[in-house]
Amino acid sequence: MQRYHSCMDIRSALNGSGLPMPDTEILLAAVLGKDRAWIIAHDEESLTDAHWSKLQTWIDRRKMFEPIAYITGTQEFFGRSFNVDHRVLIPRSSTEHLVQLALDVLASGIEETRELDEKIIGVAKIFRDLFAVRTIVDVGTGSGCIAITLALEHPEMRIIATDISNDALEVARGNAKRHGVIDRITFLQGDGLKPLKTFDQPFLIVSNPPYIPKGRTLMKDVVDFEPHVALFGGEAGTSVLGSLIQSAEMHPQCLGYLVECEAEQH
Repeated sequence: MQRYHSCMDIRSALNGSGLPMPDTEILLAAVLGKDRAWIIAHDEESLTDAHWSKLQTWIDRRKMFEPIAYITGTQEFFGRSFNVDHRVLIPRSSTEHLVQLALDVLASGIEETRELDEKIIGVAKIFRDLFAVRTIVDVGTGSGCIAITLALEHPEMRIIATDISNDALEVARGNAKRHGVIDRITFLQGDGLKPLKTFDQPFLIVSNPPYIPKGRTLMKDVVDFEPHVALFGGEAGTSVLGSLIQSAEMHPQCLGYLVECEAEQH
């Protein structure tokens, strides 16, 4: 991006960034603490040198393919803003649809397989009647977006969030505090359902496990920046998924599971 001096306006930033217009709008909105609609409606507004300096730094990072969510430090999920960084996967729309599937299944108690995005599905498998469920377990919580959203949508539920990564749990705890549910979610470090080995209350799993096959070609802003442990699930992409489902079926208190996966993995 060309280096400007003072008294430059929003229109100059949008037209001179060298990035796609939507990317620049999002970055500039974050710099100014506004939304994109405000940016578009106020393109004659002048920007301070401090705003320009920050925007130019962010644009340079984006040109190196760093995800916008990591640059701004936030990602919208289910109508709420979550803090994200390189320690966690960036929440995606398919997982928003998984949460909606979970809400629907909790209301109906009926199994369902639903398309969440192109070639991505959500699978709800119920072992026993859900009338007894008072606990939801988010396995591989990452940023905490599933656990926190369900805690907010179902305040009567107990939520347990697990992750193999302590770094991810730190991000999730921060988001739980941000959304006022830190006292209603139990965070446990460990692999799969191992942290719940002796848990003695009925629970339902809602999880977005790593399910991308090893060796799959991904975009640079994904493969070069997002944590591989949260992306790849072995040769066929089913190693973590299969282990989680087997553990769910064997746990005496598990009432069922809802998972996100590729359609061909069903």
